[in-house]
Amino acid sequence: MIREIEGILDEFSQLVDITLVSVAFYAVVDLYEAKHVINSHIPLSYFLIFLSYLLFGLLGTSINRLYRSRRFMSLTREMRLLAQTHFFSFAFTLIFLNLYDPQLIKNRFIFYFVAIAFGLTLTMHIIIRLVLQSWRKYGRNTRYCLMLGSGAPAKLFLEKAKASPQLGLKVIGYLAPQNDALGITYYGSYSQLENILEQKVIDTTVVTASVADEGIEESIDLLNTMGKNVVIMLDRMVSKVAHSRPVDFSGLSMVAFDGHPRRPWQALSKELLDVAASGIGLLVISPLMLAIAIAIKATSKGPVFFAQERVGLNGRIFKMYKFRSMVVNAEELKAALADQNEMSGPVFKIKNDPRVTPVGRFLRKTSLDELPQLWNVFRQDMSLVGPRPPLPKEVNLYDPRHRKRLTVKPGITCIWQISGRNDVDFEQWMDMDAEYVDRWSFKLDMEILLKTVPVVLLRKGAS
Repeated sequence: MIREIEGILDEFSQLVDITLVSVAFYAVVDLYEAKHVINSHIPLSYFLIFLSYLLFGLLGTSINRLYRSRRFMSLTREMRLLAQTHFFSFAFTLIFLNLYDPQLIKNRFIFYFVAIAFGLTLTMHIIIRLVLQSWRKYGRNTRYCLMLGSGAPAKLFLEKAKASPQLGLKVIGYLAPQNDALGITYYGSYSQLENILEQKVIDTTVVTASVADEGIEESIDLLNTMGKNVVIMLDRMVSKVAHSRPVDFSGLSMVAFDGHPRRPWQALSKELLDVAASGIGLLVISPLMLAIAIAIKATSKGPVFFAQERVGLNGRIFKMYKFRSMVVNAEELKAALADQNEMSGPVFKIKNDPRVTPVGRFLRKTSLDELPQLWNVFRQDMSLVGPRPPLPKEVNLYDPRHRKRLTVKPGITCIWQISGRNDVDFEQWMDMDAEYVDRWSFKLDMEILLKTVPVVLLRKGAS
């Protein structure tokens, strides 16, 4: 949920700045008390200075559009907008105080207050940016970008991306009618888009070509069908949208099209719930997990845990953990059982799978084999609620519309789990996951979690 977290950081930054302005005010008050300029009772006029500065500051940030994603704003531009905002607030506060009581301007309080407020907020903005940049050095908060188009617009976008490493964008290559020697990987014409999306981790697709160009409209349709994030350099209005929003990319006017609802505060609540619930859950159920581990080890040969590569957000590969419920050579026996598969589509399920151990059958019926996935949730590879993470070979057989489920973080439970699981065929399963992507909200997650409890207890659809 990278794009949601960016929006949260923008709003959180504004809250931090308001807090720092308040800290600056009380710091100057303490200074005046120490110099015995005022006593412990703060005069109303000082509060008036604070409130007017804060009010004009909020107005200034709205005019300057200061609180936008740092990924799409250079450090120089951010510092300039911050300075302009403080100057705007300072100037209008002086005008207001001069009209209200000219004697207040003769007091140096406002100058000390403004200097400290600007220093604190400037320092915090730099610190936050440095933290974000340090995350990207370790591969966190990096957006992998595919570009559609060539020529001057594409070169301009690449120049902006290279000149602004703080944006955290990694352009992996581009598609265009012909190779334009842009200095990055050329993947071929627009007809190769589906293949590239299947093979590469793509978080954002940037369209630098004109939307009227041959193949671009079809490409946008495909990206929209798959629920992918699209950013288009504006040259004319584009109507192939699900959810659109304006984006300023280091001075370039662009529009982003989001494949599913963008609810930053709800997304942050989801992330916090995932980390807190999984962390507490792992501690609380550790005795149960130890007992399960002993039972598995005592009744069958092989490791306690089963680790398997699964496909996560936008094609990221991670290892998903479960308690081992099958014999060690289960994958080798799978081919011989292919004709017994009870699920349609690229999914393999058998109700009475002969590869399952006696302990494993109990674990599957009670869904206890899924408990180690709380570690995946704590690591943020997965979420408590989201489409089940598929196998890479299953994803290779997906139609484009099936890939929409990969545009959100996979989860332990989702609509499919509370609707019968193995009693639902593959196409219905995919439709349920697409419905989850389109309807997502924190409230929906809570409803799914509450409905999961009776489903697990009643062992509905489990095998």
